[in-house]
Amino acid sequence: MKSIIKTAVLAAGFTAALSMSAFAAGWAVENNTWVYYNNDGSKAANEWKTSADGGYYYLDGWGNMVTNSFIDGERYVDSDGRMVTSGWRQIDSRWYYFDSNGKLVTDQSKQINGAYYFFGDDGEMLTGWVMDGDGDWYYCDPSDGHMYVNTWKRLEASPEMDDVDSSRVNIEDDGTYWFYFKANGRVTRADGSEDYEEATINGNRYAFDQCGRMVTGWTKLQETTPVIAGYKYYNDDESLGTYGAAHTGWLSAYPPEDEESLGQDVVWYYFDYRGTPYYGTDVSTSDNDETLEAKFRRITRNGKTYTYLFNELGNPVYGLRKVRRSNGEVTSMYFGTRQECCLQYGAKTVTEADGTESTFRFEDSGYGATGVKNNKLYYMGKLQKAMDDSYAYYTVEGVTYLVSRSGSVVKNHNSKKDPDEVEFRSDSQGRRDGGYGEVSELEEPVFEITEI
Repeated sequence: MKSIIKTAVLAAGFTAALSMSAFAAGWAVENNTWVYYNNDGSKAANEWKTSADGGYYYLDGWGNMVTNSFIDGERYVDSDGRMVTSGWRQIDSRWYYFDSNGKLVTDQSKQINGAYYFFGDDGEMLTGWVMDGDGDWYYCDPSDGHMYVNTWKRLEASPEMDDVDSSRVNIEDDGTYWFYFKANGRVTRADGSEDYEEATINGNRYAFDQCGRMVTGWTKLQETTPVIAGYKYYNDDESLGTYGAAHTGWLSAYPPEDEESLGQDVVWYYFDYRGTPYYGTDVSTSDNDETLEAKFRRITRNGKTYTYLFNELGNPVYGLRKVRRSNGEVTSMYFGTRQECCLQYGAKTVTEADGTESTFRFEDSGYGATGVKNNKLYYMGKLQKAMDDSYAYYTVEGVTYLVSRSGSVVKNHNSKKDPDEVEFRSDSQGRRDGGYGEVSELEEPVFEITEI
């Protein structure tokens, strides 16, 4: 009790009490222990008393001042017997904090010198994982107990997290996971109604499971049609971009393994600035057909802009494709080889889905030409030409034309099988003008169909 001994007023009082020359209320030493006498001469017991230094001291049932002990489980007196206030104390290798009234802080979080700390039911400062009454997780530094805020940490999961599915969560080689703690200290996590939740941190988007573990790879955030629209890909390798962040731009990858409808081969995907995959719409009217809605994505690559069309699987299509324009017209478009998979223009020799090489023409818009272009007749982009005879009639957009084996429109023509009979005739525009030759069935393109 150094502070009391050094107090001149109390020292004089204690000397008088010891000499017993006259009774005086206050502090005294008896049998090497501090005691306190009330004004009526009784010894104070089971109560607090103050001293000239402003501190509070506790007298036990015998009237002896208590040191180094908890009083009623709420307050603590140090080695001098003084009640601890507004401060930390390490007691039996455990840390406790007492408020300005000397009361032990229990069962709560408290801000102390700018940092937050958690305290258990018995007042012990908690470290490691802490769950509050609402089921939210926090983490307190094992070395000094401060709560993590606004920071990433790689940590082992709490044992209570083991019951939550972690199939999408990336566990590091040392058995740790990545967590992010918000400004309020809560770990970023999905609530009970969702498997995963996305959060934007320093400009990047990340996803976390119900325990707050960061996920990587394909992650389904919601049920959607088409299926791929509900997925994002979170970088599982730094070579793809910021580790754990939602991928943006092109990605060559296997489809989500739990979605058989998306196929099983490595394919290309493209993700916008939010990490959402591009996808198209299939407007087919039968199972043996695949007609895609003509909604295009223009993407700049190496300083040049290309046009792409994505299917319902989220993949850019390639080859000859059947598309429906906004006006309802169905025609062809050509997206090159699998390596190119971008819209092609002009005259092209195209290998159709059945292996046939045919001549096509695509307008500046990319749609297959229909009608007469440069004196050639096309239907849905494919050149129409005579096959069995030297000439043939084809009807395109309600007009019947006479064409040769090269597909050229034949004008002002009469041809006979015998001297008295005209078989093929055309006017100055190449339109049919008599003759008895049958109108041939249009040669429709044989389109690629996406294979699953």
